[in-house]
Amino acid sequence: MDLDIVEPNPFTVFVGPNGSGKSNIFEALELVNLIGNMSQYKIEDILGGKESYLPFNSSIDKVEMSFKYEGNVYSYEFPEVPVTTTVNRIFTPAPTLTPTPVSETENSKANSTTKALNNNSISFAKWIVLNFIRLRSSISIVSNKRGNEQKNYQSSEKLDSLASNLEMVLKRILQDKIKSEEILDWLGLFIPEFERIEIKSEEINGEAKLKIYEKNTKRAFHKHLISDGTYNILTLLTAVYQSDEPQFLCIEEPENGLHPQVIKELVHFFRDACEEKGHYIWLNTHSQTLVSQLQPEEIILVNKKKGETIIKQLKNHNMHGLRMDEAWLTAALGGGLPW
Repeated sequence: MDLDIVEPNPFTVFVGPNGSGKSNIFEALELVNLIGNMSQYKIEDILGGKESYLPFNSSIDKVEMSFKYEGNVYSYEFPEVPVTTTVNRIFTPAPTLTPTPVSETENSKANSTTKALNNNSISFAKWIVLNFIRLRSSISIVSNKRGNEQKNYQSSEKLDSLASNLEMVLKRILQDKIKSEEILDWLGLFIPEFERIEIKSEEINGEAKLKIYEKNTKRAFHKHLISDGTYNILTLLTAVYQSDEPQFLCIEEPENGLHPQVIKELVHFFRDACEEKGHYIWLNTHSQTLVSQLQPEEIILVNKKKGETIIKQLKNHNMHGLRMDEAWLTAALGGGLPW
């Protein structure tokens, strides 16, 4: 997959048919995050072997990615290294962040300017590594909810990709009065007769247990009794509220199990979070309801032609009065459809 995403919007949605490569884009960013935090041996163990990240049906034996920032291109390389190698991967000493001047003119700039660019770019790249989270499809998250019990050694700092530590992260967030009030307001909007949420740790094993109370029901709804849509809403709210610092969230198919009106409100919620908190929130979707709420600069069409994933950005695209979903499904946008 060889893609160039030019000056992406902080709130961006990838739209395309099944199997077109939308998830592969998120997987590539997730790989950057893993490269920056652990050894190749552990990465291969997590991903299930090198075949999971090397280009499919190709003899290429390494992964290369680059980011253009402040006039320079900074490249990641993930070469073949002995699997016994263990490295502290927070840019000390790897992964290699190699600056490549865009032009001879830029290359001739003063050394002080180049040094400043390098420092800024390394900070930017490190931000991607330290603040990136990929939330897998809510179908996978709900399946994990049903099948796995929470472990008391999980982190309360940020969600893992399957939100298996949701209770621990949400419990921490709810200790903040302002965030707690905002989350309760959202839950009251999204869930009929919602009254309150409670997360308590078991005295014996320390596991955090989630309970939801409704206005006309005396007994609490435990984790395994709440609806899949409610659990998905909790996960999405937790992902956004888990950090006061800008973060890079890639969320797959957030619409699963949600009412169309909730989907519409979540689009505005994500967009506002990007504007107010500096987050980057990228989604992929098949939802007509979600697409209907988007602006041209917020959508990237994904297609596959002759086995290759290609994208089309819609900045400055004239919609001729059509809503985004209408233009998409009538092929007026020139892509993002299975035929």
